[in-house]
This record gives sequence, structure tokens and C-alpha cells, in this order.
Amino acid sequence: MQIIQHSFRIILGISVVLISTLSMQEIEVQPSLNFSDKLLHFLCFLYLTTVAWLSRIISKEFSLYVIVLAYGILIEILQIYIPYRSFEFLDIFADFLGVLAGSFLINFFKDLYPKY
Repeated sequence: MQIIQHSFRIILGISVVLISTLSMQEIEVQPSLNFSDKLLHFLCFLYLTTVAWLSRIISKEFSLYVIVLAYGILIEILQIYIPYRSFEFLDIFADFLGVLAGSFLINFFKDLYPKY
């Protein structure tokens, strides 16, 4: 079990660095891609929430959800200071929905595999 948790911690660290880096890069978003941007936020935070839980880096689930969402909010705040990026409440909402979906997935997984 320790090896699995350690592996997920490495995956989590790499994921946070990758998401942080990509969220600060200049991208050209066309209006037709705005929906896919929100979907990407949703999927990234669903993924992050699930991997963070699997890594067991934080034992209390609610704290884990708050920290993952706070990370999303921090990214949005930092984007205020980047000339080619912008702060969007809809991005935070998509992040929140991803965390929420992750919490449902985690609870489903816990019911399926109670020993984990």
C-alpha cells in the first residue's frame, strides 16, 4: 500500500507542476473553444482531486477538497498579473465542479474498495 501511495504522490507532484506551468502559458482561445476550456478545468480538477486522495497526502477528505479548490483559485488570482491571461469566475466554478465530481468518484471508490 505504501508503494502505491508513494507512486500517487509522485504523480500528484508532477501533475501540480504541469498544470501550474500550463496555466501560466500564453494560449490562443477562440470563442468556439470557450466551452472546452471549462471542460478542461473540470477534468483537471476531477483528476487532481482523485490523485490527491489516492496519494493519501491529506487524511481528511474535506481538507483535501478545500486545498485543491484553493489551488485553483490561486492559479486564477495569479493569472490577473500575467498580461496574456485573465481571471475568470467561470474557471473557478468549473474547478469547483471538478472537485465535487472527484468527491463523488472517491466515495464511489471507497464503497467499491472499503479496505483502501
